Amino acid sequence: MESSLGHISGTPILYLDKPGDILISVLENEQKLLLIADFDSFSSRKILASVAPGASLEVCVADFARGSGSFLLEATCEGDSSEFLFRLSSLALGEDQKIFDMKLDHRRPHQKGKVDMNGIAGGSSKLHFLGETVVERGAGGTKTRQDGRIIVIDSKASCRCSPALRIFDNDVEAGHGAVEGRLSDQELFYLQSRGIPEQDARRLIAVGYLSPIASYFPEGIREKILTAVEEGI
Repeated sequence: MESSLGHISGTPILYLDKPGDILISVLENEQKLLLIADFDSFSSRKILASVAPGASLEVCVADFARGSGSFLLEATCEGDSSEFLFRLSSLALGEDQKIFDMKLDHRRPHQKGKVDMNGIAGGSSKLHFLGETVVERGAGGTKTRQDGRIIVIDSKASCRCSPALRIFDNDVEAGHGAVEGRLSDQELFYLQSRGIPEQDARRLIAVGYLSPIASYFPEGIREKILTAVEEGI
């Protein structure tokens, strides 16, 4: 069994592909993995999660659905040495308007948290990644980080990455990062210099950006994710 913010293995898998709110509690010293893959119609969803002492929760979301709405996840690390990990890959196309809002609250000592959101916006879509991590007073020894990255592949698409930290204890390792913008000219030039046409180069970069999420899903779903990435770009 592996933890410490790597992939959690040997744990029960909860797989959901239908819209609806989710309430999940991870009991003391328990490890859970929540997998969500959406391929059809994007709709608003709320997830409320609490993680007990010594417990770990990993949430992986593969979003390749069309539509508009908001995805809210509020996670509270309730006990000493609890861990929370969130991974997201999202593709917004056409006139999609998607908001992913991630809130993580560390309340006790020696907790670990990691939020990692990756997205691509094409067409005239809008894709927003919002994040807030709070480290309460008394949560010393906590290590936490959040990152958001969105690549815009069409001139009419727009994006926003807005991470935030609220720290109320001195003995903390916390950080955040945000990257938003168009495909790197240097990356495109390198691939084109190897004889790859520009459109194919764009597709290769985008696929490499979103496809890693597939490795966390069972084989049948993994193949469906990779197909959605290839066909969506």
